[in-house]
Amino acid sequence: MTFTNPLLDAWKNGRKTIGGWTTLPGSFAAEVAARQGLDYVCVDQQHGMIDDSTAFPMLQGITAGGGIGIVRARWNEPAAIMSALDAGAYGVVVPMIETPEDAAAAVRACRFPPHGQRSYGPIRARDIVGSTDPYVIDQVACIIMIETAEAIARLDEIVAVPGVDAVYIGPSDLALALGEKPGTTSPVLQEAIDKIVAACRAHSVAVGIHTGSGDVARRYLDQGLDFATIYSDAGLLAWAIQQQVAAVGELGTPEPAGAGADAGAPSVY
Repeated sequence: MTFTNPLLDAWKNGRKTIGGWTTLPGSFAAEVAARQGLDYVCVDQQHGMIDDSTAFPMLQGITAGGGIGIVRARWNEPAAIMSALDAGAYGVVVPMIETPEDAAAAVRACRFPPHGQRSYGPIRARDIVGSTDPYVIDQVACIIMIETAEAIARLDEIVAVPGVDAVYIGPSDLALALGEKPGTTSPVLQEAIDKIVAACRAHSVAVGIHTGSGDVARRYLDQGLDFATIYSDAGLLAWAIQQQVAAVGELGTPEPAGAGADAGAPSVY
């Protein structure tokens, strides 16, 4: 069986991708997300309420929904990265990369020897790719996050590390590192994003960004980024509930029973 990682293939051939972000534990919600036409669904173990025993069935749910599951690891730790990959993630997002040494460590955790230090024990991954060949199973996306001032200062060195497949921009942490607040539209943040995109282009590395809505994601994709996350589940759920609360409007004091022209009218439900 020939296996090609859909994300790596898309980025290599210039196709843009969009994804969703899961922070709430539960395989069914992850499956529902995967059925909505997204290119990937990320299980967030860094800030999400998701441990290893929950991440595994969530990846199964994403597969059941016909989606591509990736995982944001808790930290740049080999054990966390290898666990996600053995569970069948098509790629890992590794947070807080600040130096080329950090990037190289993330790559090593994603690759089998002689190119890395990933221990061979793919478990579910072998069924996902349909092979036990380490060179086939090795086709996972190593996605590093650029979100600190130190990372910006050493950007070219970091992006040039062999084996880095993509850079994922974390705008909230990056804004804080630049002296701004999360959600800012300050020119200083856009300048940093432009610098990251230019470095990725120079080194043929895909670049994406985390956003909270499709319109913001579209703006970045139109600026030349390769992929964008278009929502995070907890924020999207809160927003949807707020919309329904607003649709109900202000609630006044109810009239006494029997009062008004519609008194005695049958309930719709």
